[in-house]
Amino acid sequence: MTGQSTPAGADGLQAGPHGARPTVRIHPSRSVWHSLIGWLESPWAWLAFLVLLCALLYFGFMRLPRPFRPRADFPVRPQIESAIASAQVRLAANPQDFTALVDLGMLHFANGVQTYPDAVNELEEARRLGSLDSRLFYCLGVMYQELGLYPFALEEYQKHLRSFPDDKEVRMLAAKLCYHQGDYEAAVKEYERLRYHDPNDPLIIENLGLSLWGAKLTERAMECFEALKVAGGLPSRRAQFYLGQMAFEAGRFQEALALMQRGLPADDQPDFGIPKDRMHAAVAMAWQKLNHPVEARDAWQRVLKLVPNDAKALAALRDLNRRSPQKRSKKR
Repeated sequence: MTGQSTPAGADGLQAGPHGARPTVRIHPSRSVWHSLIGWLESPWAWLAFLVLLCALLYFGFMRLPRPFRPRADFPVRPQIESAIASAQVRLAANPQDFTALVDLGMLHFANGVQTYPDAVNELEEARRLGSLDSRLFYCLGVMYQELGLYPFALEEYQKHLRSFPDDKEVRMLAAKLCYHQGDYEAAVKEYERLRYHDPNDPLIIENLGLSLWGAKLTERAMECFEALKVAGGLPSRRAQFYLGQMAFEAGRFQEALALMQRGLPADDQPDFGIPKDRMHAAVAMAWQKLNHPVEARDAWQRVLKLVPNDAKALAALRDLNRRSPQKRSKKR
C-alpha cells in the first residue's frame, strides 16, 4: 500500500506508534482567590477573624510598657527593712551591681520621705553605672519635688514623658512645676496638650487659664475662665474671682468688685482652693479704688481675723485711718 496516510483519530489527534493518543478533557475550575473570597463570605469566617483580631489587640496591649507607680501591695515596713538589708549585702559583694543599687533605691523610696536622700543617691549612682530602668525617672522626679529641687524634678518628669507621653499624672506634675518656676509658656504647652486629650477636665481648663494669664495672653485666659463659670460648682466660683482680678487689672473696678464678691465664700465656709485672706484683700483693694473707705476697712479687718499679722492689711488700715479717720460717736 503506497502513499496512504495515517488516519486521524476521532478527536483530531494524530495516532502515535502505540495507538491513538489518550483524550484529556480539562474541566473549568475556580481559582484559589475565588475560593478564598467565597470562604470569607461565610459568617463563620468573619467570626473567626474577629476573635483573632481581638486576641491580637488584647495581647498586644498587655505587652505595652506601663508607666511605673508604687504598688499598693509593696512590702510593709518590717519586710522593707529586711529587703534593704538583703540588697545591701548584694551591693557589698559587688559595688558595681547597679541592679542591687536600683533595688536598694526603690526600697528607700518606698520607705518614705525620711530615706529619700539615700534613695536619690542610690538611683543616681545606678544610672551612672549604666542602669536603663524606666522607673528611675518617675521616682527621682517625685523625690526631687518633695525635697524642693524643682528644676531637677522637672527634668526627670520630662525624661519620663519621652517614654510615656500619655501619662496624664506626670504631665500634670510637669506643667505645675513649669508654672511655679515662672515658665508660663511651657506650662501653657503642657496644659494645652492635656486639654487636647481631655477637653472637659475643669482642673486642666483652670490651670491652662492661669498659665495663659501668667503669659499675658489675657483674652485666651478669659475664655478658659468663662467656660469654667458656665460649668458651675467650685471651679465656677474660682473662675469668677479670677475674672474679677482681671477686671481690676484692666481698671474696671465696679465689675471687679461684683465678680469677686460673687465668688467669696461665707465666713462660716472653708475656702475652695483660693485662700480667703487673699480674696478679702482683693475685695478691700477694689473698695479702696471705688473710694469706699468704710467697706474697705471692713474687708481689711476680715483679712486680719484670718491672718493677724498680715503686713499688707496692717499698712492699708494705717493708711485708711490717716486719710479717712473713723467717725467717733458723740457722747451724750
